Amino acid sequence: MPEVEEKVQEQVEAPVKKKSKKKGKKAGIIVLCCIVVLAVASALFIHFTTLPKQDMDENMIPVGGMVVSDTYDYQTESGNGIRHNPIIRIMQMVWRFCASGDAAKHAVQTPPENVVEFTYLPYVEDDNIYHRLDVYYPNGTKPGDELPVIIDIHGGGWMYGDKNLNEYYCLALASRGYVVFNISYRLVPDVTVNEQLQDCALALQWISQHFEDYPCNPNNIMLTGDSAGGMLAVYSAVLLQSPELRETFDVVDGNMNISALLLTSPVAFMKDGGAFSVYTKPMWGSDYDDKPTANYMDLDSIISFAQLPPTYLITSDGDSLAHEQTHRAYDLLIENGVDAKLADYEMLCGKKQPHVFSVLNPFDEAGTTAITSALGFYKSVIDE
Repeated sequence: MPEVEEKVQEQVEAPVKKKSKKKGKKAGIIVLCCIVVLAVASALFIHFTTLPKQDMDENMIPVGGMVVSDTYDYQTESGNGIRHNPIIRIMQMVWRFCASGDAAKHAVQTPPENVVEFTYLPYVEDDNIYHRLDVYYPNGTKPGDELPVIIDIHGGGWMYGDKNLNEYYCLALASRGYVVFNISYRLVPDVTVNEQLQDCALALQWISQHFEDYPCNPNNIMLTGDSAGGMLAVYSAVLLQSPELRETFDVVDGNMNISALLLTSPVAFMKDGGAFSVYTKPMWGSDYDDKPTANYMDLDSIISFAQLPPTYLITSDGDSLAHEQTHRAYDLLIENGVDAKLADYEMLCGKKQPHVFSVLNPFDEAGTTAITSALGFYKSVIDE
């Protein structure tokens, strides 16, 4: 009798197992289909939100790979291997939407009106809109006046932005008694970081050749940059002093002496930057490890090639992107004998301040406080 009962039980369980397997397969197919649909939908969304626009289109967004022209080819061979990198494609979309947020911030800010502006000056004679810079200085400046100079390199993760991103910040600086040069440079993935450094060097060379056209004191120059721009600024300062590295990076001699550096949340460790390196290493190209610059992708690998000028660094407790990197850069500068000062703002004006807050919001109390302190450092250097 037990054997009969076992057979009956097996006959009952068999159909149940078959049904369970069928349900499991069906559920698996549904999940797989959902994943495929989601992947296709995401790819299509990224594709359509990052479609390139003409460089003269008023709706053009300055993101690498998203600008085209009938007269200039923005895409170079150096960017070929990274143009279809999934991370790069996703970040194009991210930066595209960041542009809307930055535009909204600008819309509620009121820039100073007491500033003379010369805009869209070409530092390279071509049709590339990124080879342009602006010059600002206070209205009422008299002939023969020589004002301290500030040269600004905007941030944007090496992929996003142009000089207009930092326009209000630079106007705020100029209104305080400075000649400010605000430069654009080409963007990844049209180019790599190396070409961006080439652009910065060309801009510095142009500025050095045109000091006499503006009320500049060429003996007092502060080079500044925020986030990715901070990396480009400190690298440019080293390249100004090192013929050996200029040859390696294939950059021109900017032909100027920098009196001070202002680095706002600099991201200057791109190869050995932890998890962030998944994003930063491709900025040098898909073949970054095979290039002459492979051993010079972090600040600690180039700092010995120059004696950097006095350097002021800014970060904040809400700087989730570069707080650690800023401290790391500061420690490295101190170790190498640089006169460096770190301003790490905690709960400034009653709240945590975000990444590059003084650049994004130069007119509010927090931004004004940070800018005043940084300019005080610059004044102390040039007054010595």
